[in-house]
Amino acid sequence: MRTTLRRVLGVGLILGALMLAVPSSVLAAEGDQKITVSLIQAALIGFGYYLSQGPWLFGMGFFTLYRPLVAGLIVGIILGDPGKGTLVGAAINLIYLGFISAGGSIPGDPALAGWVGTTLALAGNLDYGAALALAVPIGLLGTVIWNARMTGDTVFVHYADRKADEANIGEVARANWLYPQVYLFLITFVPVFLAANFGVTFVTDILNGLPVWVLNGLAVAGGVLPAIGIAMNMRFIFRGAVIPYFFLGYFLYVVTAGSLSMAVIAVIGLALAALHVYYVGDRESGAALQAAAAGK
Repeated sequence: MRTTLRRVLGVGLILGALMLAVPSSVLAAEGDQKITVSLIQAALIGFGYYLSQGPWLFGMGFFTLYRPLVAGLIVGIILGDPGKGTLVGAAINLIYLGFISAGGSIPGDPALAGWVGTTLALAGNLDYGAALALAVPIGLLGTVIWNARMTGDTVFVHYADRKADEANIGEVARANWLYPQVYLFLITFVPVFLAANFGVTFVTDILNGLPVWVLNGLAVAGGVLPAIGIAMNMRFIFRGAVIPYFFLGYFLYVVTAGSLSMAVIAVIGLALAALHVYYVGDRESGAALQAAAAGK
């Protein structure tokens, strides 16, 4: 409980500092450039975030709707500007290139950053730097939702155990799929719906009322954050036998003067990756078999 409270307070301080740091120039001038989010649009955005967490897409929600790039595109379609939505989502996605969720914990929530961050950027007509500066603390708030989900789901596990002892198969089934999904819907849909419906006005009003010079330097963080995501991804690339493939892709693009599209390079990379896994896997399997035979 104390850890969760400290996390909420910390995220609140970060969000407040970043809102202070974003200069007024990143906001739209008072007029017709801002987008008013209707109740239906806010509901669709909230439902999209719920689907990114739920099982209804047969597990594909994690690989699609959970990604800020896809979330940005869908939010852009909902709000009528798919182009900017995709660009904002792609910028947010760069931050999470090195994202790893292991051991039942997450360092941040890319989905929440994508759905809510893109909504704030489009509805408030923020530039990309401001959108990124707001997306990071929003993503950290997603860890609170995740912890609430994991903690709340334990209640349904114990409830199912009790009903199993009573041979109440119907309640056991509902405790496995119905009740957890109702709970998940409440803790995902409701916060995003409220943020999309009321958060835009709240954030833009605060930003418009602040002086430009107050902690203005932190606004630069919006441009630095994607570089951090790329650096984290590079850290995984520069390991062992995969390093040559990085330089091969780089020089292939340079030598062809960019005449090869990214799709063509991606296909070449996919073929090389398949060959690498095939041959390296065979070599490692052979070494393991030899070690096992020597052990006997």
